[in-house]
Amino acid sequence: MAEQNIRLRILSHLIAAAAGAALTLILVDQQSAHQTVESRQAVEEPKPVVQVPKIPVIPTPPPPLGRAELLAAAAAATDAVASGAALPQSNAALVGRSFILRMPFGCGGEMSDEEKKERWAGWTFNPKSRALKLTARASDFAGAEWVKQLAGEMTFDAVEGFWIGRPWTSADRCGAGDNTSSDIVLSEPSQRLAIAQFYSPEGSRTLRRGDRPYSSTVKLDEGQSPSPAGYQIQLEGKLSGFPDGQPVHCVQQDSAVAPRCLIAVQFERVAFFTPGQDNAIVEWR
Repeated sequence: MAEQNIRLRILSHLIAAAAGAALTLILVDQQSAHQTVESRQAVEEPKPVVQVPKIPVIPTPPPPLGRAELLAAAAAATDAVASGAALPQSNAALVGRSFILRMPFGCGGEMSDEEKKERWAGWTFNPKSRALKLTARASDFAGAEWVKQLAGEMTFDAVEGFWIGRPWTSADRCGAGDNTSSDIVLSEPSQRLAIAQFYSPEGSRTLRRGDRPYSSTVKLDEGQSPSPAGYQIQLEGKLSGFPDGQPVHCVQQDSAVAPRCLIAVQFERVAFFTPGQDNAIVEWR
């Protein structure tokens, strides 16, 4: 009996020890799990949001107006004046826009000495020296009564620019059979559209020419010939407009004749080009 009691005591101690060990393991596991949760929470804590400064969106300027757009604006003004309507607001939105206008010259080939006084632009070539001379003369509109009428109360001491030949086409190269029409001095009454700058007495005179033509002489390589397609003068700048905010003014003195119009601009660059070439032969700024 005593031996049996001893065995029961040992067994109870073993059971108690096992239970204690199990409880210890449970507590350790709970503590470990709690630490793991805390560790995960610590890792998963949201990071502070960094405010990235917004890059301002710079508006892209519209492309330069070309020959077609300039002719369209002139046509809209012509129609308004001929019909007695107000000048279109769509034209007023063009003031300040840049433009690039190319006009052909030398379509009929080399000009003679006699033709130099008759043509507004042309070229000559010396086969011995290989010298190619290009010349273009701006027109002086300051004394024209129709220009004074268009200018109104504007103060100016010079108006220089060019007649736009063949304003019925947007083509900027010599046309089929165009032997002389693009080269004559465009000062006859038949010309209906001009592009010019009004120079105020205190204004910039950078590209003001007076009696000086745009002229340059270049030497062609051996075997190189003058362009059979003539040459081009390129005018660049911005539409400046008249005091009423319109870039094109027209006047019509006879209802049977189309109005005569002038596009008011500020010239910034004049250059000579060979048709189809992107590099200028010579330029003035």
